[in-house]
Amino acid sequence: MNIFTYGSLMFPSVMRAVTDHEFPSLKARLRDYARYKVIGEAYPGLTPLEGAVTEGVLYLDVDVLSVRRLDDFEGEFYERTQIPAETLDGDSLTANTYAIKAQYLDRLSSEPWDPEHFEKADLLEFMASYRGFPERPCCRC
Repeated sequence: MNIFTYGSLMFPSVMRAVTDHEFPSLKARLRDYARYKVIGEAYPGLTPLEGAVTEGVLYLDVDVLSVRRLDDFEGEFYERTQIPAETLDGDSLTANTYAIKAQYLDRLSSEPWDPEHFEKADLLEFMASYRGFPERPCCRC
């Protein structure tokens, strides 16, 4: 499965911490979705918005166990949604992304989320606070 990421998971160190894997990736964009800061958090939420464009990273061929870990990481406020992601070359690839559920839209601010600011100001603290999952089954069985 291809996974379009637009927030903390855009950073390979975060993706690796969550999935315990590295995946091939491409810069990509998502049309008709907007990314905003989550109130009181360093990470964003994604919501449909006609005409908006969100830049991100598209991870290719993500395995089933890693998708389960991503589902757990995203938690109850987000839902995995199938979308068409567009590569910078203009190709459209089917992918999944994590959009904030409609009942939690009030947790989004009206302020756009900036990945460069996150990388400079929040990434190290975000990584230090992430504890991973208690048990990681062996993937080589």
